Amino acid sequence: MKPGSTMNTLFLALLLSGQVPSLWATSLAEVVQKSVERHPRYSYPQALRKVEAGYRQQAESLLGGDPSVNVSAAGDSMGSDFGYEEYVAGISMPVALPGQRSARRSIAEKLAAQADRELARLTWEVSGEVLDRAWRLKITRAEMKQALKQWAAARALEKDIAHRYEAGELTRNDLLLARQDVVDTESAYQEAVNLHQQARQSWVSYTGLHELPDDLERFARLQLTPALSRHPRLQAVLANSETAHAKVNDSRQQRRASPVVSFYAKHDRGARGEDYTDSLGIEFSIPLGTRAQAAPAIAEAEAELTSVQAEAMLVKRELELGIANAEQELAKAEQLLQLARKKHEYAHTRLLLAQRAFELGEMDLFQLLLARQQSALAAKNLEIRDLEKQQAMAKKNHLLGVVPQ
Repeated sequence: MKPGSTMNTLFLALLLSGQVPSLWATSLAEVVQKSVERHPRYSYPQALRKVEAGYRQQAESLLGGDPSVNVSAAGDSMGSDFGYEEYVAGISMPVALPGQRSARRSIAEKLAAQADRELARLTWEVSGEVLDRAWRLKITRAEMKQALKQWAAARALEKDIAHRYEAGELTRNDLLLARQDVVDTESAYQEAVNLHQQARQSWVSYTGLHELPDDLERFARLQLTPALSRHPRLQAVLANSETAHAKVNDSRQQRRASPVVSFYAKHDRGARGEDYTDSLGIEFSIPLGTRAQAAPAIAEAEAELTSVQAEAMLVKRELELGIANAEQELAKAEQLLQLARKKHEYAHTRLLLAQRAFELGEMDLFQLLLARQQSALAAKNLEIRDLEKQQAMAKKNHLLGVVPQ
């Protein structure tokens, strides 16, 4: 056995026996929050709030567009003292119609709600990833622990067989069989370590943490009833639908351009020798608006609304199916756990009988090793099935829309 392997074994043995302190995250909710902040889509709700601020600024403005400055000059002979001359300077301001401002205000309000629900959906999605990686890490750790125990038991048995071989009680074939069992159990342990390291890398990469939360099992024990109407994913899609509906209304309100009010000052004279006169004026421009010009924008907004509404229906179906599948998986996990308990009981009793028979010379080593392998596999399955049941319970709670608090 390599020195590095020996050190790893000793450390893991101490860790599993509780002699090495383990660092834990404060809570599952804290892990989820940190993972959300690391997620690439974390900035999306903030971007929506900026869009909301833009629509709200438009809704609070009396103008329906950007004002413009107008300057003109006209005359019979520009730049001379002969003939007619006219100089005009003015400003034109589009005026928002009452319905247009309220439509923009509605979009702003819907975007605010959408930003909140998008963040809630992201938190829910991230919590699912965190739970999946956490339970995978916990299960692989349990498998590694069981494999380490079996390796240690195989080495202890090999040592005992070696003493009995030297005393002439057992054959060399028995010693070789015991040593082969040590190699097999070490190989199983190294494979378990590899799977555990992969699960840990997946956990660290996603969460940025090296520890599991200390309340992971508590989330699995929650007893909840379905509340699909409050599900974060469905709420987010419905918020998108409400925003799309507000945009449809806005496009209908914007079917014609805003009226324009212009104020101007004019400086002119009629002919040579006359004095310049100054005057002020006001002008109204009311666009008539045609159905053809507004039709594309209205149709695009309605198409977006239809798409979002269809997505909401699909999401609802997916969630209902996911919850039903999660309930079936939980029932299956419970059945497998009950079977694993029975199998463990039988295998443990058989191992005790086999050990006694081997000591009395009534059973050969191969049969004893077979009983040990079956008992070890039963013990491993029992622990893993118990963890898988808890994982199934946690998955069901997550699919119900629950986020760790």
